[in-house]
Amino acid sequence: MGGGAGLERNHNRSVRKLIRRKGFRTLLGLSGTYKGLYAIVLVLQLGVTASALLFAETNRRLFDRMPGPGGELYGLLACFVAFIAMGLLFGLLERVFNQIVNTNVVFRMRELVLIQLTRLSLSHHENKHSSDSKQLLFGDLEAFKQFVVFDVLKLCTLPISFISVGIYLMTVHPVLGLIAIVVGPLQLLSSVLVNRTLKGLIARQREHGGEVFFHMGETLSGMREIKMNQMEGAVASRFRRVCDDGIRLWVAIEKLHAYRELVRAIPEKAGYIVGIGVGAVMMANGQIGAGGLVAFITLLDKASAPFASIVQIINSLQRVAAGAEKLLDVMEMEPEDDGGGIGLPPGAPSITFERVGFAYEEGRTVLSGVSFHVPAGATVALVGPSGGGKSTVVKLLYRFYAPSSGTIKLNGVPLQHYAIPSLRANLASVSQDVYLFDGTIGDNIKIGAEHAGEADVRRAAELSQSLAFIKKQPQSFDTRVGERGIRLSQGQKQRIAIARAILRKASIVVLDEPTSALDVETESMFQSDLHEWAGDCTKIVIAHRLSTIRDADYVVFLEDGEVREAGTPQELLREGGRFADFWQKQEIKEFVS
Repeated sequence: MGGGAGLERNHNRSVRKLIRRKGFRTLLGLSGTYKGLYAIVLVLQLGVTASALLFAETNRRLFDRMPGPGGELYGLLACFVAFIAMGLLFGLLERVFNQIVNTNVVFRMRELVLIQLTRLSLSHHENKHSSDSKQLLFGDLEAFKQFVVFDVLKLCTLPISFISVGIYLMTVHPVLGLIAIVVGPLQLLSSVLVNRTLKGLIARQREHGGEVFFHMGETLSGMREIKMNQMEGAVASRFRRVCDDGIRLWVAIEKLHAYRELVRAIPEKAGYIVGIGVGAVMMANGQIGAGGLVAFITLLDKASAPFASIVQIINSLQRVAAGAEKLLDVMEMEPEDDGGGIGLPPGAPSITFERVGFAYEEGRTVLSGVSFHVPAGATVALVGPSGGGKSTVVKLLYRFYAPSSGTIKLNGVPLQHYAIPSLRANLASVSQDVYLFDGTIGDNIKIGAEHAGEADVRRAAELSQSLAFIKKQPQSFDTRVGERGIRLSQGQKQRIAIARAILRKASIVVLDEPTSALDVETESMFQSDLHEWAGDCTKIVIAHRLSTIRDADYVVFLEDGEVREAGTPQELLREGGRFADFWQKQEIKEFVS
């Protein structure tokens, strides 16, 4: 009970704070971009209300006067048809323009959130599951869309609709007008009482939606591993449990929705009973005509509809509040860099790490006192067992993370003084875990160098030893690679990644196991061509396969986040330390095989 009360208080606070948050105002501000369309929808909604009033007045005159055949009867019938047609026309146009507003706003909102996500640091994304971002872009934004597109318009038209209908029914008879006016607030009160129970379930529904996204995304991304390891049954069983929980939750919510609709309908039905009963007595006493009672019956739902809409708006705000915290936190985060800082000058820079320490989380040190220097244009090999901190060194160089201690310098200038766009424009990387987008081979090579010409792309493919296999593809460079490059082998994807790095013409090249998926012959040709396209660059090579670093100028042996050895390959081999031990073991394996 205490937990439920606490959850309710949290939701109340969330709703109250929602409209004051910067991120919410940013998303709501999209409505100003389409104020012309909003104005058209507003006018059309008012036209629907006006049509209903004119229709009711025509009914009243028709039933009060009961004219015989003649001009007046035919005139009223013509008005009757005209106002029905007008209501249908306004309703149709209102729905069309509402969808135009909806389509524009929802796509712009998704664009706004996606752009914000791309501007955040890599550390933010590495600490989140991809399903969290998908939930923001689809689940949470749907709730925002409902509020921004539909509820904002309702808030503008509800008072006008309620007041105009109330005033009209007061002119028919004050008692009938009062009954109509009272029904709406009673509906609102009854719905609010039920909504207290609904709040906690709405929050749980959102959390469960994120869990469903997580399981579906993980299953689809890991389909190859599922098939290879015959995990179909285990995956199905796990997802079935998630679905069973979802079924129970959704059934509970739908039961409450049904109960709320019943509770909401009671005041309306009571209003009809009381109004028709009182109206019938007044009609029998000659206080009103039959037309007045017909007008009351026609407009009672119009008088109560604004309050039903208020309930929907409250529900919408609750859904927004349930998912707003994470979404607005993302919208209010500062981008990783605003472009400030100096630009990296042309030419290969020197790289210096001075007692650099780093931890992804408190208590789990990844790097401790790492120091080494790479002269401009030289090649340093980062060697050591897995988990030693080699990849973290590269992440710090890209400024994906900031060191916990120590300093990284390029050309003697601390790394944080350089603008991130300038820094990364001068970095090219080839990783063993290659990511290709679902486009053509040519598009994937040109990532980061979109304005490169066909000759440059072809030359990069030639230097990366990928031109031969590209020519054999059905559409050569225009062949689509599929999601994550699934239609290509790992070696082919790695060669495309190398071509991509070549085309960037960067001054710093990071090679993270760049030839792990290549055969011996292709690796040899890559090593030979490396001098042609990256000879003047400063190069960092991460290697477990030590045959790839025979030409390295310096070797830094990292183990448990510390530099165990550093020097030229020849020096370290003569000293007979950890690097020499790694080298000998690999040489033995090569001879044995």
